[in-house]
Amino acid sequence: MKKIIVTLFSVMMIFLSACGSTAEVSEAAPTTEKSSSVKETKSDKNLYKGAGLVIAVTAPEVRNGGKAESWMPQFFQDSITGNLAKYSKMTVLDRANEDLTKAEQELGETGFYTEENAVQLGQMTNAQYAVFGSITALSSSYELNFRAIDITTNEIKAAYNDRAGTKEIEDGTSVRAIITELLDGLGIGLSEKEKAQLAKTDKKSLNATKSLAKGAAAEKADNLIEALAFYAEAQENGATNKEASAGINNILGTNGTVSGNAIANLKAQAEYEKQQVAKWQKILDALEKYFYMNQRIAVYDMSDIKMSLINDNTEMQCIIAPGIKVVPNRKTMLVVQQVLNEWNNIITDKKNDAWSKKVHINTYPINFDWSGRGESTVRFVQIWPEVQVLDNSGYKLKSKTYQVSSRDNLIIGYTGDPVGTPVNNIKSQKLYFSSTNYYPLRVITPLSEVSDDGELQFEIVLPYTEGEKAYNGAYGVPVIVMSIDEYNDRVKDL
Repeated sequence: MKKIIVTLFSVMMIFLSACGSTAEVSEAAPTTEKSSSVKETKSDKNLYKGAGLVIAVTAPEVRNGGKAESWMPQFFQDSITGNLAKYSKMTVLDRANEDLTKAEQELGETGFYTEENAVQLGQMTNAQYAVFGSITALSSSYELNFRAIDITTNEIKAAYNDRAGTKEIEDGTSVRAIITELLDGLGIGLSEKEKAQLAKTDKKSLNATKSLAKGAAAEKADNLIEALAFYAEAQENGATNKEASAGINNILGTNGTVSGNAIANLKAQAEYEKQQVAKWQKILDALEKYFYMNQRIAVYDMSDIKMSLINDNTEMQCIIAPGIKVVPNRKTMLVVQQVLNEWNNIITDKKNDAWSKKVHINTYPINFDWSGRGESTVRFVQIWPEVQVLDNSGYKLKSKTYQVSSRDNLIIGYTGDPVGTPVNNIKSQKLYFSSTNYYPLRVITPLSEVSDDGELQFEIVLPYTEGEKAYNGAYGVPVIVMSIDEYNDRVKDL
């Protein structure tokens, strides 16, 4: 069950009538070196940058891996490519290079190069250097091996070998370490300013590269809605926008063509329509499930807990504020927008009538507006959280939870019959959050349950939780549950 815990220390009986506890929520600012303190010297300008050299960056091989690692090869390849291009004057061959793509097709069915075919790779791409790598999945970490090889001499110019956890890979720590090792081994001198830049993490660029790689991996695995969700994130960054948009078009596009004689045309047309029906049925079914499971986020903030005595000093009352709010998930709405807008383009084109009408459309929880605007239906969300009070031994005290509201139930979002939400007017996640109210919570505990001197823990629990999803019964919808700190940390990915 999803639990958000706030602990109050040394709860004294004598102070209960007037005590209040405030736990501030703050995000520590990262320590960074001021740019004014980093100055380039005259010698920095003359550093060797590898001008005139051509280097091919290949996708690392994953060993002992599965779905969880499927995105890593492209992520490392793109990250290394981008950094080598940024900090050197070498010509860096990336995934879009035609010669590299052709070499991949001819040198192996796996799509991974090895040092054994480095010479062939050099001959096919005119590269003098190549970067090879492997990612080996261990029980709780990964072994990373990367090498930069001089193809003409087969000399290893740089080698990186270390272990890393998923966190170090996802936050860019491993990439920075690999790049540092490769640049040093290749003799690419960095100025002090460049060293300071490399030591930092460009979170927006990192997340976009990661989303693009995860989108490509999901598309390859035929998880189309998952792929669209990641592509939607990558699309919002200039460096990855073009490739992300191409990925979205590849999934949603209907670029079928028919040619040949009349009989061949009919057969091809029939096969094309069959494929489109199967494709869009799968997309729309997956979209419905994705939307249902990811449309709302419940955010908890327990930064202010005020305690007092009530009912002739027989019970302790705690008011928890700001409390709880439920906000739309912008990332989900972007995916809905992409799919529904393309679907409406299809169904308004008469030439698609023969096959598009064979696609079965469910109306709950998504309502497809046949007028061409594209709307999504959001049913109301009811939250019945329980505040559990525990002593310092973990014993659960008797307590009862109430919402500080004029309503019997906390209802956030749309009430009554489903209401259409235009997907063409998607707000920023920040605006969704700021325009939604918190609802405070009140919990009452018998005073006889509270010890004279100890600590109390307050846990907010939603019923029917599974992972970070909270199911609120037959009349509500699932919500993603997170604390305000988790929300602030992850909002950039939403």
